[in-house]
Amino acid sequence: MPSIKKTQFIRDLKEKDTVSSPFLVKFSSIAMGKNGKPYMNLVLMDKSGECEARIWDDAPVYAGQAVRDAFIQVEGRCQLYQGRRQIVVSKISVVREDEVDPKDYIAEGTLDADALYAQLLGYVESMQDPYCKALAEAVLRDDADIVDRMKRAPAAKSVHHAYKSGMLEHVVSIVGTLDHLARHYGKYLDRDLLFLGGFFHDIGKLWELSYDRVTDYTMEGKLIGHLVIGVELVTRKIRELESQPGRIPGDKFPEEKMLLVKHLILAHHGKLEYGSPKEPHCLEALVVHYIDDLDSKINSIRVFTEQDQTPGRWTALNRMHERFFYKPDWAMPENPA
Repeated sequence: MPSIKKTQFIRDLKEKDTVSSPFLVKFSSIAMGKNGKPYMNLVLMDKSGECEARIWDDAPVYAGQAVRDAFIQVEGRCQLYQGRRQIVVSKISVVREDEVDPKDYIAEGTLDADALYAQLLGYVESMQDPYCKALAEAVLRDDADIVDRMKRAPAAKSVHHAYKSGMLEHVVSIVGTLDHLARHYGKYLDRDLLFLGGFFHDIGKLWELSYDRVTDYTMEGKLIGHLVIGVELVTRKIRELESQPGRIPGDKFPEEKMLLVKHLILAHHGKLEYGSPKEPHCLEALVVHYIDDLDSKINSIRVFTEQDQTPGRWTALNRMHERFFYKPDWAMPENPA
């Protein structure tokens, strides 16, 4: 049983609050101040969110303790810096993993992963093209390792859906939107091809990222990346289908259809400068790119707006989007959603 009970969470911290609580270290680095004195930059996390922290004094003393993936007891004070919470640390000490409950420190989505996965499989079951459906089943229904990873993985390291089951939440949201668009545009969009783009565009992140505790890039992620990993997975699964008599008509996956599925993955970042080796060259690839981008932005801006501590109706400057955002009632502290 954990001997240190966590009672103070990041989402509840207010300006001038005294901080005395264990946290998980997500990021740690030594920097040099303008006065030539070293200090520590930290990102601390628990299941409610994350918060930047600074150790201004005795940074070299604490450098070996406040390391990524470590649990530390933090003493300090919360302040607001550019509308965001920041903990000014006065003292830290290392906490053993067996002294805490890890569930208190891993961010999770608000939706049930099993219910989401059942919804995902419902979309798979509704597919009409026998080749597309067989491929989706081979990946999302028949591969137990992928099922397990999909239910646990975040969709990104930090930008959007950066919490447990975030990948699954992101994919189900995208496919639901693609389903509506397929009905709206009718014959101009191939619904099953759209679905495969929604299912597979980020599936390589299941191996690009490590996410048992702190989310970070794996060796495969750093050297290869999720677009190539995703294409390799599709190639492998198609070859497996072709080797299993009766799984697909004629025991041969159509070459052009395979190329289109791979294109959806390789083009989903939209532009070469955004990391796509190919820009979208079919309507389905263009739509998947836009809906992926939209869903990502909605999630990241929602989280930013909810966590912003600036008084009034406007957030602090969002550096990624280079603008301030209006805070509607659901984002106001006095009107929690």
